[in-house]
Amino acid sequence: MDVTNVWSRALSAFPSAAAQAAVGRIVFDASVGHRFTRPLYWTVAPRLYRYRYPTDFDVDAAAPDPFKIERVDPDRIRRFTRRWYPPWRQRRALFGAVMDGEWDRRPHDAAPTYGGPPEDLFHAERIEDGLLYRALESHFVDGVPWRDTAFVTRAVEYIEAGRSDVWHACSSPEDVLERCSHLEDVYRSLRRDGCLSYRKRTPPAEREVGFLRSLEREIIVDVGRDGELLLVSGKHRLSLSRILGLESVPVCFLVRHADWMETRRAVARGTATVRDHSDHPDLRDLPGGTG
Repeated sequence: MDVTNVWSRALSAFPSAAAQAAVGRIVFDASVGHRFTRPLYWTVAPRLYRYRYPTDFDVDAAAPDPFKIERVDPDRIRRFTRRWYPPWRQRRALFGAVMDGEWDRRPHDAAPTYGGPPEDLFHAERIEDGLLYRALESHFVDGVPWRDTAFVTRAVEYIEAGRSDVWHACSSPEDVLERCSHLEDVYRSLRRDGCLSYRKRTPPAEREVGFLRSLEREIIVDVGRDGELLLVSGKHRLSLSRILGLESVPVCFLVRHADWMETRRAVARGTATVRDHSDHPDLRDLPGGTG
């Protein structure tokens, strides 16, 4: 049965547009809805978004589900995306986007910038060369206290110099150490349960964010022209998963390079093989893919 049609008929039972809007907000806004209405939201909202969300995809067999989640070897994600900094800027509007140009190949420091946290705290040419990754590795592998890592030292220097938006909501050295303590909890959870998607680790009645915001809580990547997976957001969970040696993590796809979409079309038509993209996670959904 078409869930969208059923919902439209149910709303028609309410006489006024205001009443319909109020009911719709309770059901379709997970942050407002009651714990008993959230399961209904999570039944309907993903289908509605897939039906109504605008994408850059042509209507053909190569068009992927813009919100799909695939399991990926975390070691396969080695670099940050170079579209712009911060890479998560406008991400809720970019699921299903296709872009051409050199954004996937340029050095990380050549990307256009639009504010955001201090880039030198998090980004480098490779993910493992960044101060954040090195701090996580030093602490969890070598037992180095948080205070003795270059990342924490630099973050505190930025805060004490009066800079805002340094690391999440941290506004004092104590906040930085509290955030580090939170990462201890994330590390233990990943070690115990593996890396789970937001929807896997959170029951519907407890999800306090809506469908698109839930995707922001996933590890998100762009796909370069050659199929390279470039990290957009989720750097903490990805880094910890790599340090723990986890076999796979759940990943959402944001922007795809136009040349990569040509590869998807060729695979979908059967005019290309996936020999050079063995088990590529963004080809598993195609008839000639590796799923």
